[in-house]
Amino acid sequence: MNPQISSLTTRLDYLGLAVMSNSLESFLSDPARKDETLLDSLNAFLDIEYCLRKEGSARTRIKESGMPGMKRLEDYDLTWIKGGLSPAKFKELSSLAFIERKKNVVLLGPSGLGKTHLMLALGHHACMNGYTAYYLSCRDAIDALKRADNAGRLKRKLKWLTKPHVLLLDEVGYESLSPEQASMLFQLINARYEHGLIIITSNKSFGKWAELMSDEAVATAMLDRLLHHAHVLSLKGDSYRMKDRLKAGAVNFD
Repeated sequence: MNPQISSLTTRLDYLGLAVMSNSLESFLSDPARKDETLLDSLNAFLDIEYCLRKEGSARTRIKESGMPGMKRLEDYDLTWIKGGLSPAKFKELSSLAFIERKKNVVLLGPSGLGKTHLMLALGHHACMNGYTAYYLSCRDAIDALKRADNAGRLKRKLKWLTKPHVLLLDEVGYESLSPEQASMLFQLINARYEHGLIIITSNKSFGKWAELMSDEAVATAMLDRLLHHAHVLSLKGDSYRMKDRLKAGAVNFD
């Protein structure tokens, strides 16, 4: 090996840049590099390590997010939605600008419209772009907070749940809450208020939240914080889960 290449690979190894070290000789001998500027070559060489590390970090964030499945924004069939989510709004959400603005995303609508799909796709997209996300169903979130409260660690648990850039809170409204459960949910939303955003799915309109929470005051305070900075999307359409079967004519309602 050329002494200069050997010296450089040793230094790259010392810096922990093993991928660049292993790729150096083949990179320099690639005929495609001969017409590049020095800046282009440096960018291309650094990308060997950078892209691999970025992908590895994204995989770690996705694994630690607790998301129950991997969904992608490019797989979401926007044409199936008949109202509540325009192409312009979908593009805006895809930009992830709402994360930096700490602006909540509230996805409303009946079951089957792909609310959870969209939530998970936004969570996956956030993880792929350097943000952290954490998923909990409403029931699991309340149970976790109750266990923490019983152990005298509620404040610590709430503080931990403020750390992810994006909290994914699924299935709010699928079952009524007791006053104690509603209080736990309020404390979670209050803890993240203006500290970190929440993407939330619910099959209940806001007018039914007082009944859902068993306490109008708690429901009002919760919505006040949740909607202060928020994109509210009331999805309309046929069942998203049935779309492929319906398009194929596999379901007959006659």
